[in-house]
This record gives sequence, structure tokens and C-alpha cells, in this order.
Amino acid sequence: MGKALYNISKAEKAGVEPMKMIMAIIQHEDEQDTISELNQNNFFVTKLSTTGGFLKSKNTTIMIGTDDEEVERAIQIIRECAGKRRTVRYDNPHMMPGGAGPSVNMGFPVDAEIGGCTIFVFPIERIEKY
Repeated sequence: MGKALYNISKAEKAGVEPMKMIMAIIQHEDEQDTISELNQNNFFVTKLSTTGGFLKSKNTTIMIGTDDEEVERAIQIIRECAGKRRTVRYDNPHMMPGGAGPSVNMGFPVDAEIGGCTIFVFPIERIEKY
């Protein structure tokens, strides 16, 4: 028989803070740093491998159940580790058809945006464990 670990109506009567579920879809490349930082800050994470978006790219969806007052701290960690950021990458110019093009592979700097995440926060009404 399962045991109810949390029920929002009982929690409110007892003066316990409501709990929230944070679901964040992050890029696969940001997964390890984000989860590590969350764990170091005492957030326990459930990780799901997901695929989606315009290019059907590989993503990671993380789920965190936490007290209401800890939501902003968790979101800040996710934003810092997996949010959009600017970087410089070096691209090579394309060769012209017929062999006319640069004879040396000279890269040129391109300002690029990387990362990015989508975060959802849901109220938790009930938790049961079996």
C-alpha cells in the first residue's frame, strides 16, 4: 500500500510551504554542469533524455521537486549553467566551385549565441511513494 508523502491541503492546514515541480529543457551539452551544480546546492534532479525543437536536436529535461521558497535559487542555477550566452567561434570560408578559393585554411571569428533553456514551474498537489 502506498504512502502519501505530501498533500497540499494537509500541508496548508499544517502551515507547511507549498511544493513546486521545476521542469527545465536544456541543451545536451549543458547537462553535466547544470546537474552537478544543482546537486552541489542540495537539489535532487531526475534526468530524462529528450529530443525536439526545429532541428530535432538532442536535449535533456530535468525535473526538480522543491519547496516554494527554493524555486528562484534553482532557476538561477539553471539559468547560469544552461542559459543563452555569447561566444566566439572560428569559421573557415567556403571554397569556390572550380577550386578558386583561399589556399590556406584561415578561420575568421564569428560571434555566436549558444545554450538556452526553457523552464516550467508547476504546483505539486500530492506526492505518493510505493
